[in-house]
Formats: sequence, structure tokens, C-alpha cells
Amino acid sequence: MKNSFHEPPIQKTHLGYGLAIQFVRSAVTRFHRIEKVVGSEIIPNLDVPMIIVSNHQNGLMDPLVVTTLAANHQVHWLTRADIFKKSLFRKILFGFNQMPIFRQRDHISDAKQRNQRIFEICVDRLSIGASIGIFPEGNHRAKKTLLPMRHGISDMVALSFRRNPNMKNLVVVPVGIDYEEAPSFRRRLSYRVGSPVSFQDLYNAESEEFDQIAFLQRLETSMKDLIVDVQPEARYDLTLPFVRALRTPELPLNAFKEAQQRIQQFKSIQSDGWEKIEASFQKLAESKLLESVRPEDLSLDESSKRTSHWGTWLLAPLALFGGLCSFPLAWLIKNECKKRVKETTFVSTFKASTGMFMFPLFWLIQSTIAALIAGSWSDGWSWTAFFAWYTFNLAGSRIAGFWYGLFLDWKGEKEAHRVWNNPENAQLWMNYVRSIQKAIVSKS
Repeated sequence: MKNSFHEPPIQKTHLGYGLAIQFVRSAVTRFHRIEKVVGSEIIPNLDVPMIIVSNHQNGLMDPLVVTTLAANHQVHWLTRADIFKKSLFRKILFGFNQMPIFRQRDHISDAKQRNQRIFEICVDRLSIGASIGIFPEGNHRAKKTLLPMRHGISDMVALSFRRNPNMKNLVVVPVGIDYEEAPSFRRRLSYRVGSPVSFQDLYNAESEEFDQIAFLQRLETSMKDLIVDVQPEARYDLTLPFVRALRTPELPLNAFKEAQQRIQQFKSIQSDGWEKIEASFQKLAESKLLESVRPEDLSLDESSKRTSHWGTWLLAPLALFGGLCSFPLAWLIKNECKKRVKETTFVSTFKASTGMFMFPLFWLIQSTIAALIAGSWSDGWSWTAFFAWYTFNLAGSRIAGFWYGLFLDWKGEKEAHRVWNNPENAQLWMNYVRSIQKAIVSKS
């Protein structure tokens, strides 16, 4: 039947997920430039039931990014129910530990009851030591802000207590994802893992009541300690270049905390301060300066701008040689993305997920051709040629990606250098930066 309900099995692990995670890790670490991972030791052992929660800024890429962080765990996710309709897709998704969640737009009369059953299955999976992934904001958007916490996570924790009172070792681990430039290839990505959110004291065993509001407040506080939350949101566009110039994905934890304090002070800026900031921002926008240089490369002042190394160009021939065979497919994926993907938050999802499966296949075809050619003129060398060519592409594409990240830094440094060497442009940028700094200092 069209609207029949197929229950996911109770499982902790699945072979399909175990195979897929290798492709996922490769895709995430090849597309993004993992800059820092803070607090990874906090993630518990495999036998501890865990709900891992994260901010949600980058579409379907965020689950892949979280899955890569907790790669030793098989993370179970709730996914929109409409893609589970076909039997083949449903079996594949169940194999990847995915479970359907029903939305109002699905127009199913018993959606609430179905979701309740899915939550019960989640709890049953937690009871056998599984790890559940949740985005407590409930939706994604391409902004460095945190939306209010939805009740889904608190409902699941409450149900865990009621369904299995003995499950005292459940942990809720918050993770902050910090993208330098989420849609772009080889831009920086950092993780910050926070201490588990305490909640056992919020459950009354006699009444079976769970203080969900207090729990969500604790969770929100924990999340805000790990991410960049630009407020007030009404002034987001005015302050974003300044925030980007702080380069938070590159900062060690202490420096990140200092940057957070600066950003939090935006909320105390008075109207006269905002007027000056808006005036300087308007002049900056009219100059179109930020169309030719990124705030991350400019930094807040010339002395702290990013610098590149001459050794970048020594690696260029090796990177060119290593990535040449992969370039045609990379070019094709990039152009298909431009045609097909209209929403920024799904750009990296399309590129990484497509490349995840297409590149191994592309290299397999190349390696087969190399084996056939080698076998045609030399006995016994076919398999050697096959594995040599495949290994060459695996390693060579990594080297090419690594070099491209260095090239982006070099390119950004040159663009920033041109701005700082132009007094008029440098003054426009510094007027904007100082307008925010003065507004912050005056209220500190």
C-alpha cells in the first residue's frame, strides 16, 4: 500500500553501514579541510548508548560530517519518510541505520502514532548500546546562528527513562561544527565536542515526569559554548564579515572563547553604535570590495592576515601529476552541481556524495583499462597495473586536494595583500572593523 508503515529493525550495527562509512569518511576528509578536532576523547566507548547532537547549517552534509567525527560508532539518523516508500531504497536505508520520520507535509493521518513508534525503536536501539544522531534545531539553514531547541531530543530522553528505567548510562554529547565556507572545496572545518549534558536529576521516577524545559535549556547552553552564534539575528548581515574575519575554525580553544565573547557583545550594542556600523558597512558594500577578497584572508588588521609559504609551489608539479586523472570527473561534478543545485546548503552535499561513489568507480574503470593495456604486451602484469593505477589515483588525488588547500591560502593572501596596499580599500575595511570594535568597547 502507498502509505503502509514498515518498521525499522532493532539493531545496533549493520554491515551496510560498516562498508559505507569508509566512503563517507573519504568524502568528508577529501572535500573539507579538517582543521581542528577539540574534545574527541569525550565521545564514549562503543558499549555506551549515546545521543549525539549538533548544530545544523549545511544540509545533508552535516550528518556525514558528524558520522565522520564519530566514525567508530554507527550513528543512527532519522530521515524524511517519503524516501522509504520503495522497497529497494528502504532496505538500503535500513542497512545504513536510517529510520523514517513523518512530517506534516506527508499528509498521513496517523503520522503522530508512526513517529511515536519510531521514537520507541530509537530507544530500543539505545538500550542495546546504539548511537542516535539528532539535530535539535529541527531544521537547517546557512547561518552561523543557533535556532531554538525543538522538543524531539527531550522527548527521546524522557521516553528512554520511561521505557527502560535501568538505562542510567545514556549520554547526550553536544558537538559544534564550525565551517569556514561550507559549500566550498578544501575550506576549513573544525569540530568541538562538549561534555555530556546532565539530565538524570531532571527525571522523577515516581511520577515519571521529566523536566524537558530545563533539559533543553542545559542543551542550548552547551551548544552555544561550542559554536559561533551571531546575535542579534536582525543585524546578522552587518556583522558577518567581522565574524568571518575572526577565523574561528582556525582558533585554539582559548582564542575561540575570546572570539565568542566579542560576538556575544553584539547583543549589547546600542542604536547609535549600529548606525555607525551600518554606515561603514554600506560604504564597504558599495565598493564591492568583498567580492574580490574574503574577510578570512583580510583578517581584522594587516598584522594578523594569513600568510602563505613559498613551498606551496614546490608541491605544484606533484599535485598536478597526482590529480590529473581525476580532474575530468571533478570538473563534471562541479558543472552538474551548478546546473542542478540551487540552494547553497546542498552544494557540498551534492559534490561530496556524488564524488563518494563516482570517483572509486571512475578509478576502477581507469585501472581496468590500464590492466588490459599492460596485459596486451606483457604476461602477468595485468593485476600489477590494475592495483598500481588505482593506488596512484587514491594517493594522487589526496595530494592534489592537500595542495589545493594550500593554493587557496596563497591566493587569499595575495588578494588581501592587494587590499592592504591600496590605502582607499584598506581604509574602507578598517573603518568597518573599527566601527564594530568601538561599539563593543563602549559597552564592555
